[in-house]
Amino acid sequence: MKKYLLPGVFLFPFFSYAQVGINTPTPASTFDITAKNATGTTTDVDGLLVPRVDRQRAQSMTGTPVSTLIYVNSIATGTQAGTAANIDAIGYYYYDGTAWAKLNTPVNIYTSNGTLAGSRTVTTAGNSLSFINGANNVGIGTSGTQGIVSATGSSRGAFQANGGSAVLNMFVDNNGAAQITASGTSTSMNINAISANPVNIHTNNTNRMTVTSDGDVGIGTQTPQKKLHVNGTLQVTNELNVGGTTNTAGSAGTTGQILTSSGAGAAPTWKTLNTSSGTIAGAHYVQGTTAATIAQGSTADVPGATITLTVPAGMTQTFLFTVLGFATMVDSNSSQGVFSLLQNNVKISSAFASKAGNFPGGTGALASMPVPVTFLKSVALTAGTYTFKVQYTAWFGSATVNFVPSTYSGYDGDTEAMLTKMQVLVYNN
Repeated sequence: MKKYLLPGVFLFPFFSYAQVGINTPTPASTFDITAKNATGTTTDVDGLLVPRVDRQRAQSMTGTPVSTLIYVNSIATGTQAGTAANIDAIGYYYYDGTAWAKLNTPVNIYTSNGTLAGSRTVTTAGNSLSFINGANNVGIGTSGTQGIVSATGSSRGAFQANGGSAVLNMFVDNNGAAQITASGTSTSMNINAISANPVNIHTNNTNRMTVTSDGDVGIGTQTPQKKLHVNGTLQVTNELNVGGTTNTAGSAGTTGQILTSSGAGAAPTWKTLNTSSGTIAGAHYVQGTTAATIAQGSTADVPGATITLTVPAGMTQTFLFTVLGFATMVDSNSSQGVFSLLQNNVKISSAFASKAGNFPGGTGALASMPVPVTFLKSVALTAGTYTFKVQYTAWFGSATVNFVPSTYSGYDGDTEAMLTKMQVLVYNN
């Protein structure tokens, strides 16, 4: 050893200001170590070994010059404090004047946070770029006031979310409508505000429709008072259904029916005009048929002057009766009596019938002519079936009702002239 060391010691001053090379006669820098076997398959080891110490040893060094290089081969000793504050793993460290720093610590989005120094473009060359996290979401955020994620295409910009075979697309075409679509195995699409806040639809930066947290829908108003509140005009170009249930359609009514209110808290109903309140539900007319003679002090039905009417279920109606009656004498006595209106054989109205005096003109002139009586009666009835009829009671003298005046010299064949007649107008309440 001494044989070779001594010449080196003597020669060292001559090279103290020269470049030093190992395995090379022409060093390219102050200290140039060239691999002895730069190529080939030799198993000999080429490289540079720097001092190998554990964390305790690195932590114990004092007066360490800046740029000193070491390799920490163990962190089982010492603590991550002081000059060893950065030593948390085995590897190369250099002294930066204050503490040992990692040598060439790789900084990238996979291992560390960082700041993008400028705009960058990733060209995928037809390949997909995926962000996959087995447990959580992949987040894109900003500490600024507005977070923007952009998807730009020459003719379409689109975002797609896949949940298994269900697909949600949001896209916009150049000079086309923006769309949100669901396809695949997706069963529906929900627009939802998780908290008790409304969902609003705007056009031209103006609120046009609001769905409140209670499910009320307002069109032209943000404070709907009912399940559907239209603050403006409404046009219906097809059927209008009312009633029904959560799962069944309401009634569209039939041709000619009108929509009537059922009051607060109840659905309106379709009704034919003659079943609506205040309208005439029907007009009915009957008249006497055969003549009948009622003896003085007796009462009898007027033949033919009977009618049966029905008030529909759930309704009340008002019946307005007009009764016209004739009663002629059949003997030398003047006929006087009463026409009565009965409801289910119970008298509800009556009117007195009498005669006129002798007609001047001598023998053969008309005398004791009957004076027709007309009377009105109004009765309100609930649902049910009712029979109405006219009776006559002879107070003085016998009388004939439904008399056919064929014995009069002026008779012209009018058989209806002296018949008893009854008209009924039925009004809906």
